[in-house]
Amino acid sequence: MKKLIAMLSVLAMLVALFTVPTMAEEGPIRIGTIYAMSGGNAAIGENILRGIDFAVAEINAKGGVNGRQLEVVRGDHAGDPATGRSEAERLINQEHVDVMMGCHMSVVTEVVAQVCTQYGVPMITAISTLDKLSDPDHEAMDYFFRLCPLNSVYVKDMLEYLKDSSEQTGEEVKTIAIFTDRAAIGQELIRCVELYKDEYGFDLVATVDYSSNATDLSAQVLALKQANPDAVLCDSYIGDATLFVQTLKAQGFTPKMIVAKANGFTDPAFLTNLGAAANGVASVVEFNPDLINGKEINEEFKAQYGVNMNGHSAESYTVVWIFKTAIEAAGTTDGAAVRDAIAALDIQGEFPGGRKIVLPYDRIKFENYDLDGATHYRDNTSASVAIAQVQDGEWKTVWPFSFTDTKILYPAPLQ
Repeated sequence: MKKLIAMLSVLAMLVALFTVPTMAEEGPIRIGTIYAMSGGNAAIGENILRGIDFAVAEINAKGGVNGRQLEVVRGDHAGDPATGRSEAERLINQEHVDVMMGCHMSVVTEVVAQVCTQYGVPMITAISTLDKLSDPDHEAMDYFFRLCPLNSVYVKDMLEYLKDSSEQTGEEVKTIAIFTDRAAIGQELIRCVELYKDEYGFDLVATVDYSSNATDLSAQVLALKQANPDAVLCDSYIGDATLFVQTLKAQGFTPKMIVAKANGFTDPAFLTNLGAAANGVASVVEFNPDLINGKEINEEFKAQYGVNMNGHSAESYTVVWIFKTAIEAAGTTDGAAVRDAIAALDIQGEFPGGRKIVLPYDRIKFENYDLDGATHYRDNTSASVAIAQVQDGEWKTVWPFSFTDTKILYPAPLQ
């Protein structure tokens, strides 16, 4: 009997030695993040990371993912694609992350997505909107998914808002101008406005661009002032967005309507930097505290960080929950299995065992579809946006009109 017991003990030890551990017995699930943590866009990166950290803490407090805690491993691209590539390789090969998030600048996101596809690491961008990231040239990036709307969706909604605004303002918008960065985000705004302006009956009277991190926008604002459009459409990162409004004030030019494509205009620092001078500026938003779905989560977020959630932090928060749902469905962190689980997701209303979708839509599903005659791949086709306007120092949702009782402040006072 003693020999039998000894033999069984040895056998048990051998079984334990060679048995693959379950997910609950392994270490934490590592989420790699690559955002600007230094340089001119560091404030955007900080805000995005708040949303990630908030979701991770919330999920870990409830037991994690299949018994494993989530752990965030940060990378800093500092606004440079080459740095983004090296950070992606570091996070994958040295830090051994299981999934990746990034990068808020589409030109960096593209490079990082290529690296993730090369190594078989699933990646979701919460924020990068450049249409081409999912076009036929990027079909092979099959580990890459996009949560947010495309630039073309943003711009169509901006034009739709201008068209609808006459219902409240009593004045029809006929002429528009563009003020934007010469970087990829700005060129996308120009491309999409050119693509859709005739459909909405707008006359584009000026296209004014500038180089990122400008120190003087006087010439650009003067060009806008001379064109005197009914509305200005703009897209800038935080430093340039702040300087733009300050220069409008300095030159005494107050466009009746200013509509931004988010980015720096919705960064929390925008209102802090400008105070009352921001009143009347409108922007596309992926989230706003007065949207019904997000009120409860925003109160908790603000209590912790002292600022409201915005589109960037809400979308990054949502991506963490998507990864949780997909990994639980896959039952593993194996890259191919998680990729397939993300592709199969159809989240409606709320996450399993979690929050409601806090964005201005109620479904998340990644699909291939046709856009302007070309197939696009792995986009969240239910994604949509709203328009908010700074009123009395706060962002208030003003469109679609069915979302809110708040009326458009017209003309924009910038005071």
